[in-house]
Amino acid sequence: MQRTRRQELVRLMVQAMQDMGFSQSAATLEKESGFPLESAAVAKFRDGVLKGDWTLVESLFPTLELDHNKDVVVVRFLIRQQKYLELLESRQIKKALVVLRNELAPLEFNSERLHSLSSFMMCSNAEDLKRRAEWDGAKGTSRQKLLVEIQKYISPSIMVPEHRLETLLEQATTLQRISCLYHNTNEYISLYSNHECDRSQFPSVTTHIFRQHTDEVWYVAFSNNGRFLASASRDKTAIIWSLETWNLVHVLRDHMDCVSFLSWSPDDSKILTCGQDNVLKLWSVESGECLSTMKKHDEPVTACAWLPDGKWFISGSQDKNTYLWNLDGTTIHKWPGARIADLAINKEGTRMVAICHDNKLHIYDLITKKEEATMDESAKLTSICLSSDCKYALVNLSTKEIHLWDIDERRIVRKYLGQKQGKFVIRSCFGGIDQGFIVSGSEDSKIYVWHREHADLIETLSGHKGAVNSVNWSPVNPYMFASAGDDHTIRMYVFYLILIFTSFFISYQINIILYMIINRWGPPGSADHNGKMKTP
Repeated sequence: MQRTRRQELVRLMVQAMQDMGFSQSAATLEKESGFPLESAAVAKFRDGVLKGDWTLVESLFPTLELDHNKDVVVVRFLIRQQKYLELLESRQIKKALVVLRNELAPLEFNSERLHSLSSFMMCSNAEDLKRRAEWDGAKGTSRQKLLVEIQKYISPSIMVPEHRLETLLEQATTLQRISCLYHNTNEYISLYSNHECDRSQFPSVTTHIFRQHTDEVWYVAFSNNGRFLASASRDKTAIIWSLETWNLVHVLRDHMDCVSFLSWSPDDSKILTCGQDNVLKLWSVESGECLSTMKKHDEPVTACAWLPDGKWFISGSQDKNTYLWNLDGTTIHKWPGARIADLAINKEGTRMVAICHDNKLHIYDLITKKEEATMDESAKLTSICLSSDCKYALVNLSTKEIHLWDIDERRIVRKYLGQKQGKFVIRSCFGGIDQGFIVSGSEDSKIYVWHREHADLIETLSGHKGAVNSVNWSPVNPYMFASAGDDHTIRMYVFYLILIFTSFFISYQINIILYMIINRWGPPGSADHNGKMKTP
């Protein structure tokens, strides 16, 4: 075992030294250790692929220890496909036709791909071929990509995968990162020591409290540029706050009933608010004026979201109708059938994920306007949040659980337990660098934080005096998030050392200004719960 590990290490070191350009040193290590990176035949095979010597390449198949019942056919097809495309690229049409008929077709493999290859005969020139085949030619990267594809069928002990040592080191640092419970930094992770972030780096301290609401605050959201915060309340208003001055900017007063949700436009110039008065309102962020009111829904509007171009938006309601709108307030499309509790749209604007009161997740294709899939959950759903890569959906359940769904695979990959939720709408979000945290409100007046990868509960934060209904993490500052509660307040949590450094910097600037004033003009005087949102 020890000799095997030593041989593997030497071979990886030889490959890494060659990758870095230290060919002479790599050759010396091979000679002294007696462990060559690969056999002479495998080296010839690799060189043959890169040089396009297809006759040589196929003659070396016996040295690769391929599974003759399966892998040989696949590898032969890949090689002959490359040979065929290169002949077409050089306009040797007759030779390409011979390869297609006499070498590719007899393999009886992937008839659909064979049909596509035959259609490339009609390409007018090399550029047309590259475009249609999505292939960059013999002088591009196609041969290198072919070699990588072939290596999937060859034992790594015979042909070491490219850049293997670098890959292993990257995996090691990734493992250290995901094993760090409080990881929240972009700093380089050194290989010289084990990585561990200090707990003090987590934004666990309340640094500011907004108190101007007169009733329960049900929702809170940062602007996309991170400069503002907006909150929706049972007091029938939404408020815009400045995170630069920590002052109130606008109070949006026009709803006749509670405001349950809001959404910033992609350019932060507008805000949509959803009301229990069955209306959706569009506001100017600059002036605080209501630009339009949409009255299509017959029951409370529970959620809304913008498409990425800022020209369209979608609203969901308990009236079993979901609408696509334009900025003029005209409905473009309607999805009937589901009593929507919450919804979200991916960054490309091609997919919408919604949750309904029938304990289901719905996925809609926004290009075709058709429903792609429906997934069943085990209890009432209250909120949904998409990850930044839009591959995962975070869903709160009334059974004191939060589920992380893989949207493409349509399965639950993590469960987060501990927070209290049963009667009311509680929301959660992703947070931190690489969205490594899961944060949620709770009916017991606390904020719960989990490590996303391991689902370990790492923080329980106090401060609010009633249910914490909503949490939201800054999209630009990984050390800041906000929470909204039944105690009429919004609390800001910021990594306290940042505040110390900021305060120090501001104080330093003020002292410098005062010093300049004093030295130029002298010192002063020297010169003459009822009505709360519940899960149905």
